[in-house]
Amino acid sequence: MIGHIVSWAKKFSRQFSRSNELQELEPDEIRRIARDFGVSVSDLLTLAKSDVHVQELLTQRLAEMGLSEKLLQDKHPREFGDLYRVCASCASTKRCTNDFLQHKSGHSEYCPNTETLEALRAIGDANAAPRVAGGKN
Repeated sequence: MIGHIVSWAKKFSRQFSRSNELQELEPDEIRRIARDFGVSVSDLLTLAKSDVHVQELLTQRLAEMGLSEKLLQDKHPREFGDLYRVCASCASTKRCTNDFLQHKSGHSEYCPNTETLEALRAIGDANAAPRVAGGKN
């Protein structure tokens, strides 16, 4: 379910981040949309306002931590949704972007998702397959 919410939120954020359409909706409609997706109104508004680039940052952070995005969505959908929500509301997206441009490690002292990612990696059921020399898995 959370995977569907994240997918919807990406489409939703692209649509509404370019306009004020979300703010033009009636408060009851915003509450209904949030309820339908099982998120708070605050989280819905955060997701809608978030930069579409946030999904790319989360994908990179997961890869740096050795986690499979697909496996996380399948095996830990609630945690994946939380990771996305936290990433979308993070005040350090510019710093995160710069870290990835400079090929710095995903083990970040400023990333609010680091502890959760390390815990998920320790569980081991969502770890990405190790890469074999030559780039093939």
